Amino acid sequence: MFFRPKVEKYAISGDKEKLFKLLKHRNYQVRIDSMMALFKLYEKEPESAETMRFMLRDKNPRVRNRAAMLFARLGDVNVIDNLFEIITTGALAEQIEVLRILPHYYKWDNDKITQILALALKDKKVPVQGEAIKTIGEMGIETMAFYLLEFVNHPSIRVRLDTVTSLGLTGNPLGTDELIGALTDSNPEVRRAAEASLRKLGTDKALNALKDAPFMLMVKSMNEGVAKRQDTVINIGKQKRYLGLPLLHKACHDEYKNIRMEAIKSIGLLHDPSSLNVLIEMLNDKYYDIRIEAIKNIMKYKNSTALNALKTAMDDPNTNVKIEAKRGFAKLKSRLDSEN
Repeated sequence: MFFRPKVEKYAISGDKEKLFKLLKHRNYQVRIDSMMALFKLYEKEPESAETMRFMLRDKNPRVRNRAAMLFARLGDVNVIDNLFEIITTGALAEQIEVLRILPHYYKWDNDKITQILALALKDKKVPVQGEAIKTIGEMGIETMAFYLLEFVNHPSIRVRLDTVTSLGLTGNPLGTDELIGALTDSNPEVRRAAEASLRKLGTDKALNALKDAPFMLMVKSMNEGVAKRQDTVINIGKQKRYLGLPLLHKACHDEYKNIRMEAIKSIGLLHDPSSLNVLIEMLNDKYYDIRIEAIKNIMKYKNSTALNALKTAMDDPNTNVKIEAKRGFAKLKSRLDSEN
């Protein structure tokens, strides 16, 4: 065991020379503490921090990562690659810190910043994904609204809440349908956030949805009990209420199987191009009969996307699903071939 210098004492006295010497101390934590103390002392003369740039090459990854984040707080674009590396291999706390730094010291129009956020969204840890979602909203990155759409129906209430909030902050109307669907989220806080985001977008479609009395009545019904939700889903299809499509898309993620089933059937009746990806997603439902119903409606779309989805479904572990997928694939392929 060796003596650990009193970094705090040197920091209080402002002894930069002694702190600088400690940057080469054998204890990595001493190096980190000394570096942080020096950055604090150099707060009003950031150019002096350049003398510590060699810390970005420290043998210990924790020291390197801390150095990168300290330089990032100076808005240093030269450490963006280091930040990317932290998102890739850093500890959870470091990943979160990087994502919280970005909105305050960098601009969204830097391609590398959007690459960092895209990578964080793919991280397997929900807190990292959630922080990336919030950062995209804080930075108002309109071009990344598309990446947020897949999180609107996330199992985590917090993630859904942050997603609908950020969709409004990006100002991109691309997420309008998802926000309309979120008006029927199972959580009231998410529903309120969805309404606020629609108002923030301010487009005719967003505002008209909130002003349309019959539509808002459907929304109200979708926030009630199972029987009421199921009846509403059925009626949207029967009455060809195209304005209710976002509600049907949201209903495909309902916890009750019967509601998901009826939502798929109603989507089939409306046969809107925007629903194809939702139907394809339903091929992953845990119930085989839901997957079969999705296949029956996917085959109604005459395009290669639908054909490829049916081809994938032919590998389903359930025999009945496989048979339906093969039948659907053959019929759709025949129709497409006859038109070419």
